[in-house]
Amino acid sequence: MPQAKSLPAWINAPLPSDNSKFMYGMAIAKDRESAIKAALSDMVAKLGTTIESSYESNEEVRGGFVNSSVKNQIKSDVSKISINNYEVIKSHKVSYREFAVMLRSDKVKFIKGLKESLETQKREITQKYDSLKDLDALSRYNTKKELSLKSSELLSNVLIVSELDKSFDKKGNLNFIEIKQKEFLKEAKSLKFSVKGDAKSSKFIKSIKNYLAQNGFNVVDTKDAIEIKIKTSDNINRSSFIKIAVITLDIGVYDKNQRIGGKSKILKERYNGSKESVYKNASIHLEQDIKSQGINEVIGINLVENH
Repeated sequence: MPQAKSLPAWINAPLPSDNSKFMYGMAIAKDRESAIKAALSDMVAKLGTTIESSYESNEEVRGGFVNSSVKNQIKSDVSKISINNYEVIKSHKVSYREFAVMLRSDKVKFIKGLKESLETQKREITQKYDSLKDLDALSRYNTKKELSLKSSELLSNVLIVSELDKSFDKKGNLNFIEIKQKEFLKEAKSLKFSVKGDAKSSKFIKSIKNYLAQNGFNVVDTKDAIEIKIKTSDNINRSSFIKIAVITLDIGVYDKNQRIGGKSKILKERYNGSKESVYKNASIHLEQDIKSQGINEVIGINLVENH
């Protein structure tokens, strides 16, 4: 009876500790390719544990970014990291359905790649900010919101690099993220809407104002606001058996007299002899359309809404 081959000692031995030059990963899977993927995942998982622990204990970081969603974002971002600079330093076919590998990754090249990616993203964000001055208020708001979110996504990379390279300017990079978030909050605070119209538009004005206010936007009656102007007309068809009222909202959206949006919105209601009833039902249906289709589709603007 043939004796079972003994396993190489490295398979059951503790994995070498990561050092200034290399990171290590080891796994056993059904074949060599699967084992390599699992070993790379092992490397990333160890990295993630280290980063999460560093985040939780680091007051400098947590001061501006402490909440469960940030922790979840870090975990998600770390799991997506791709480690390309690696070599298989040990491998062994354990059995016909098991293969073991040990990997080693060049830490210096890995850190360099993360730094280059970080700087590229920061440069793109900065360039986009520099192009905002000539945009209307709505476009500035949308773009700063987008860039604030993109800046927040840099946090994981900043924490990873700072953990792996103690000479990295963590404070400066965290300040970059925080400044972009504060700039968006300032822009959001300054974004105001004024909704006006003729006498027939009163119920529709109220519907739009309510929606904007309920979604966290400032609704005012001052001149420094984005103006949503509504002009309403109606046409009642009395010739058919079922009388139909067609209400047309001519909506224009302006920033400092520059038209930046708007559209014509048509609402059809059954006419029962009361215009008051027609307008009441039409305002209810407008509210329903805004909730189901979104404010952008209904009044013809491009607003990144709060969620």
